[in-house]
Amino acid sequence: MSSYRILVADELSAEGMQLLNQAGEVVVKKGMDEATLRDTLPPFHALVVRSATKVTARSLDLAENLAVIGRAGIGIDNVDLEAATERGIVVMNTPEAGAVTTGEHALALLMSLARRIPAADSSMKQGRWEKSGLTGSEISGKTFGIIGLGRIGRVVAERGKGLCMKVVAYDPYVSEEQAPIGVQLMDLDDLLGCSDFVTVHVPLSDQTQHLLNAQRLQSMKPGAYLIHAARGGIVDESALCDVLESGHLAGAALDVYEEEPLGEAHPLRKFPNVVLTPHLGASTAEAKRNVSLDMAKQIITCLKRGITLNGVNVPRIAPSEAMQVEPYLTLARNLTAFLAQIHEGKVESLRLTLQGSRPESCAEPLTVAMQVGAMQNRADIPVTPVNATRIAENMGVRIHTESSTLKKDFLNLIRVEAVIDGVRHFVSGTVLGNRHVRMVEFDEFMLDAIPEGSLLVTFHRDRPGVAGRIGTVLGENDINVERLQLGARTKGEGSAIAIWNLAGTLTRETLKVLQQVDGIEQAHRVRL
Repeated sequence: MSSYRILVADELSAEGMQLLNQAGEVVVKKGMDEATLRDTLPPFHALVVRSATKVTARSLDLAENLAVIGRAGIGIDNVDLEAATERGIVVMNTPEAGAVTTGEHALALLMSLARRIPAADSSMKQGRWEKSGLTGSEISGKTFGIIGLGRIGRVVAERGKGLCMKVVAYDPYVSEEQAPIGVQLMDLDDLLGCSDFVTVHVPLSDQTQHLLNAQRLQSMKPGAYLIHAARGGIVDESALCDVLESGHLAGAALDVYEEEPLGEAHPLRKFPNVVLTPHLGASTAEAKRNVSLDMAKQIITCLKRGITLNGVNVPRIAPSEAMQVEPYLTLARNLTAFLAQIHEGKVESLRLTLQGSRPESCAEPLTVAMQVGAMQNRADIPVTPVNATRIAENMGVRIHTESSTLKKDFLNLIRVEAVIDGVRHFVSGTVLGNRHVRMVEFDEFMLDAIPEGSLLVTFHRDRPGVAGRIGTVLGENDINVERLQLGARTKGEGSAIAIWNLAGTLTRETLKVLQQVDGIEQAHRVRL
């Protein structure tokens, strides 16, 4: 059984729980307030929540072992992201799993609102048969304005086109080339002024808090409808009540609210032209299963392999890219750690040069992995992909990343250059097949070494017998050699290098003995 301990604070499907139970010790404890969560977290390595549990800065005060917080769902406004980042804790979500379900719910709200279905259902169940007061509105040919073209917004856009609506959208982070075919991008004010139906699909942030305020709601096309199934707080509910009361809007449908549950006396409840649902956007059997499975897989991948999928406070890696990206992340981190452990001193700058489509496609995560490798033995706190950039900045390390053709003999290649105590050093590596990492160059030496695990690195005079004497010392100390790679200088004569992949632990005492072996100039312990 793994030593990992996982705390599940909200509901997960049986399939997701089964996966987590295979990975470690899982404890389920629901309904925790801040104080209870704070007292419960210390022994756990991972925390899984949905929307009910609030993860505050204070609740993380004692969580010294916590490595990852998994939000099973999209919105992360119930997690104090800044506090988690400050502590080096990875925060991840599951943006893909609930996109279709939430998008379909928004469209269900649209149809219900346009055709007055909830009111008609209520009337029928009260024994009445009334039609004149329940006249609806066709959606075919109407302008459908989508605020936010993320995963959910794109689902809604495609469905809207299928309903013969004219689809327009606002998203400042999407270019004309990136927009779905048949979707016209426009400014927010223009969208509000021309749309018959407006639907909101952006995350809640400081920038989107009350994005639809009194002024913007009043600027909507008279007689338009508003659908809101994103996050509570994006729409100013008080201002929405005002434009509904005045008759400026024909109606609204909401699934999310500024305070949940929605208060019994909330004014939104009084409007007959308002459809309300209790945050059902992701509430389908399929979505619950998929969200739980995705989160369980991501937690396991993070704990066991150190790879963060769908990270919120680290450069994002999609699950579909994980298999291809993982070995390059390992390579970038380990090459830099190798360099930093051999050449001790102050790291002044780091330069990452990428060659080939695969490394270039994940430049940002690779840059972070390089910083993790450089800082992990130079900081007073654990270094993770969450805090590595901040630690490097605080240490005054200059970072640069570029793409270039380094060696035509390699399709994909990574090169790390570091200026340490004023001296420039470099190391290069590649990935063989889809997963075998190799170090092919280190300073002036050409190699074919495996930069993983426990290593002994020796610089020695290039003459017979030296490697044999090193092997004898290792054998006498019960340390098995799994692989040995020798390399000579690319130019001129002088020292050779040997990289020994070891099965056992190389102690400081054994290292001191090796440093006294005849012919040895330097010997270093490296742990990757």
